[in-house]
Amino acid sequence: MICATLSVAKILVVDDDITTLKNVAFFLRSEGYQVDEAHDGNEASERLAKDGLDLVVSDVMLPGINGLRLLKRAQSVTPGVPVLLMSAFPNIDSHQVIKLGAADFIEKPFVLDDLLYKVERALEKKSPPYSLN
Repeated sequence: MICATLSVAKILVVDDDITTLKNVAFFLRSEGYQVDEAHDGNEASERLAKDGLDLVVSDVMLPGINGLRLLKRAQSVTPGVPVLLMSAFPNIDSHQVIKLGAADFIEKPFVLDDLLYKVERALEKKSPPYSLN
């Protein structure tokens, strides 16, 4: 019998809007993920190498290091860890963000189920396999 070991994915959620940060973190926790929170790009950048992350979900417009710079930092510090970017600004080109290396992009406001779909899709490309609890 082959038994696959499943682990719970650890997600860092980054947003300077406290309401969005708390809502997204609460939702992902309710879906069984281990979630850490950062309020700005500098705080998130410090956690990249320390936390053994499986996914970063970040706003693009952040104080300090913005989401695009955080994406580049994640690519150098934690290669293979997908970064899902989100933004409420209509001038953000989602195709360009993905070309820069983001796993995906979601425009705010979003339906939480749409976010969950993008999170699951980003984690599917990473190993090991994850469980929800």
